[in-house]
Amino acid sequence: MQRWALSPRGGNHRASGIAPSIGGRAADDAPLGCVRAFTIKNEVTLSSRETGSFARCGKAGLWRLALAASIACCGTGVLARDALLDQASSLLARRDPAAAYALLVTAEASRAGAPDFDYLFGIAALDSGHVTRAIFALERAVDARPDDRLARAELGRAYLAAGDARRAREQLVLARGGDTPPDAAAAIDRVLGVVDQVVPRRGTRVSGYVELGAGHDSNVNSATNQGEFAIPAFGGILFQTAPENRRRAASFGSVAAGALAELPLAADWSLIGAANLRHTANRDVHDMDTVLADATAGVRHTAGSQSQTLAVQAGSARVGSRRYRDVGGVTAQWQSQFDENIQGSLFGQWSRQDFPGEVGRDNDRSVLGMGLARSFSGGATLAFGSVYVAREDTSADFASFGHRGRGVRIGVERRLTGALDLVGDAQFEDRRYGGEEPFFDTARRDRQKDVSAGLRYRVADRWELAGQLRYTRASSNVVLYDYVRTTLQITLHRSFP
Repeated sequence: MQRWALSPRGGNHRASGIAPSIGGRAADDAPLGCVRAFTIKNEVTLSSRETGSFARCGKAGLWRLALAASIACCGTGVLARDALLDQASSLLARRDPAAAYALLVTAEASRAGAPDFDYLFGIAALDSGHVTRAIFALERAVDARPDDRLARAELGRAYLAAGDARRAREQLVLARGGDTPPDAAAAIDRVLGVVDQVVPRRGTRVSGYVELGAGHDSNVNSATNQGEFAIPAFGGILFQTAPENRRRAASFGSVAAGALAELPLAADWSLIGAANLRHTANRDVHDMDTVLADATAGVRHTAGSQSQTLAVQAGSARVGSRRYRDVGGVTAQWQSQFDENIQGSLFGQWSRQDFPGEVGRDNDRSVLGMGLARSFSGGATLAFGSVYVAREDTSADFASFGHRGRGVRIGVERRLTGALDLVGDAQFEDRRYGGEEPFFDTARRDRQKDVSAGLRYRVADRWELAGQLRYTRASSNVVLYDYVRTTLQITLHRSFP
């Protein structure tokens, strides 16, 4: 079952994590471009190889079980006379579940809740690849007829296809009890045997990546291009902007690496951890070279199509030869797969940001938000979006550094060919700062817009080549924070194992 990771900002969504970088906007520190760092995201309970074993066993055994039971008129085999269900049963008997699904899905809105319909629709959905919709339909059938062992067996098979071995076993054991026909009992026993063999072997999983990149940044220091400006506190006298504080362009190269690990504690609990390291070197502007490091550790609970994650995070950023920012905090997320096409999440985060040598900028940052992703055209297109609110609280003496913000982000990924994807996103964030900006006699307000577009090409197994163009426009009523930035980047990404 496809799982997507939602994030309020940054990264490519099929590989990025559950929450924004705890250090704030990545664009403030480095031209990250096509970065796809490891952060914690939801995954199915079992590996695809294990799920495939279950699905094959289920399809070989329970398919014949359901069909034979229907013909033999045992359990739910006696269906009410119904032209639609008769036609669907005929298609299933001819091993054409896709056609049966296409026939029944148009009637789901009006007939969902009728156990005979839900039973056949669930089988058709499951065997045509619509796992989540199959689970919903078969759960309705079991709720309506708790003693329907055949429906429970098919529900168990659906849970297996979704990677939820614990719930699958519960349903299969219930289906196995009572006066189950011998052939049906034997089929269920075979599937239970696979479950009992595979689940105990589920252990620690580790993955990683390395990435090389190169590109050009029109504004590596996110600075204004104003050569001079007036300062109200000094009667409007014009001041010259020092060259090093004006916009500076540079070509750059980058290297990154990261790792993600998961250690199962129980059937539905696991420990999770991730770490990333990235270095960006700018040609001729080395005082803006960056080193970014972060680590995450936490626990995740998975129950069917829902998961909850709680993790602690820490990070550090260096700019040039100095430590720029240290961050530590906690993040939480609830995520749910509503059906096979739609996923939603709620996320929250708190972190402490310290700026060595600039105590006035130290702050407590909090973020709350929600996200939604939807696939179209059988998964060829993915659209996603999120909204969030944020605040950074500083000490009262430095209120002008704190702010209240809100933002929205939308994006899309479209598979153009089997190996080529089109990716793009847009984001808007509004920030209102507290107190008056020193020397400017006004409270600062920023409005920032980011737009990006790119292509991602799968060169070979686990190798990807990506290109991205990103445009940033930060509008501010304080000239020092008003700037334009354009970044073009090409990256080569290798994932492991």
